[in-house]
Amino acid sequence: MKQLRSIFIVPVLLFTITNACSQNTSRENSSVVFLASTPCSKGTRPLPGIPVNAVCELIKWKLVLYQDAFKKSPISYKLHCIYGLPKQGTTGLIGGGKLIEMEGQWTIVKGTASKPGAIIYQLHDPKTNRTISFLKLNDDLLHLLDSDLHLMIGSAAWSYTFNRTGNK
Repeated sequence: MKQLRSIFIVPVLLFTITNACSQNTSRENSSVVFLASTPCSKGTRPLPGIPVNAVCELIKWKLVLYQDAFKKSPISYKLHCIYGLPKQGTTGLIGGGKLIEMEGQWTIVKGTASKPGAIIYQLHDPKTNRTISFLKLNDDLLHLLDSDLHLMIGSAAWSYTFNRTGNK
């Protein structure tokens, strides 16, 4: 009887452990996606590394932040920027635009010189040693900062605010 009981208990334990580990792994990391369209200005060009002489009026950004699902602590990011001239009458770019991709680690920094309570998200690209910073306005909005951690100022037609679109 003991042997029959062992034969039953061992598979149940293995199933339970395997199931618990697979559920834990799937919940360890989550991702949040932000999108934006910004002007290709003197202030935005150097952030993702757009050449100074590139023909560019518009940058379309897609930022994916990966974080620990429980602690909400940063893990890594992927940034896709497509830039170029807008294609009239569409939301696209002439010739599809040119793509820049960055990935690496992101961190959360507290405060700036002018706003000590601010929450800043910083993306670091180890290949180029470039850093891009955002002010967290709330869970659904990030605002692009220049290289001196000042707000990028938009106009009636343009914004530098990234909108959360959901999880990847």
